[in-house]
Amino acid sequence: MSRTQRLIAGFAVGGVIAALVFAWPRQPGFQYLDGQTAEFVAQFRAPPPPESPQTRHELDELLDLQRARTAADVEAARADRKTEASRFYAALGLRESTRLPHVERLIGRAEDDVRLYIRAAKHKFRRLRPGEVEPRIKPCVGGVREDLSYPSGHSAYGYATAYLLIELVPERRDALLARADEFARQRMVCGVHFRSDIEAGRQGAQWLVARLTASQGYADDVAAAAQELRNALDARPK
Repeated sequence: MSRTQRLIAGFAVGGVIAALVFAWPRQPGFQYLDGQTAEFVAQFRAPPPPESPQTRHELDELLDLQRARTAADVEAARADRKTEASRFYAALGLRESTRLPHVERLIGRAEDDVRLYIRAAKHKFRRLRPGEVEPRIKPCVGGVREDLSYPSGHSAYGYATAYLLIELVPERRDALLARADEFARQRMVCGVHFRSDIEAGRQGAQWLVARLTASQGYADDVAAAAQELRNALDARPK
C-alpha cells in the first residue's frame, strides 16, 4: 500500500471513529466525563498548514533542538515518555518510588478521559508528525510515526496531571507547572511534536480539568487521593 493509500485509509477510519465518538450518548471507558467531544474539538483552531511560514518556523525550532540535544537530554526525554503520575512526584518533594495508589487511580482515570477526547481532536485535524513533513528530523523515541500530531496528547496529559495535583496541594503550584512545561517540551526535544501541538495540548487540558473536577466521580475519588498525598508529604523527613 502506498503512503497516499495509507493516508486515505487513515482518513476513512478516523472519520468512522470520530462519528462514533460524537454519536454515542455516553462512551464506555469514560471515567469522569460523558464522552461528548464535539464542544471540546470545536474550541481548537486548525493547525497551520504544512507549507505555511509558521510551520517552517516550528520545524526550524525542532531542528535547532535536535542539533543541541545531548545524550542526557535524550535520556531524560525518553524517561518522560511514561505517562505515570510518579513522573511528577519530584515536583511534590517526593521520591518517584513513593507508592500513592489513590493518587495514581485519580490520575489514571483522568488520563483515560483525556486520551479519548484528544483522540477525537486529532482525527479532526489529521496533522502529520514533524518528521513526516521534514525528513531531517530524527525522533529520539519510536512508535509515534503512524499517530497524529495535533493536539499533543502527551502535553495534555502532563498539564492535566499538574492541574489535578495542584487541586490537591496548591502550595506546590509553581513546581508542578514548571514540571508540566518540562514534560511537554520533551516531545519537542525528541522531535515528535510541533510547538503549536504542545500549546493546544495545554489548552485542551485546561478545558478538560475544569469539567473533570466538576464531576461526581471525581469528587468521590479526590478526597482519598488528597488525604493520601497529605499523609505522604507529612511523613517526609524533617
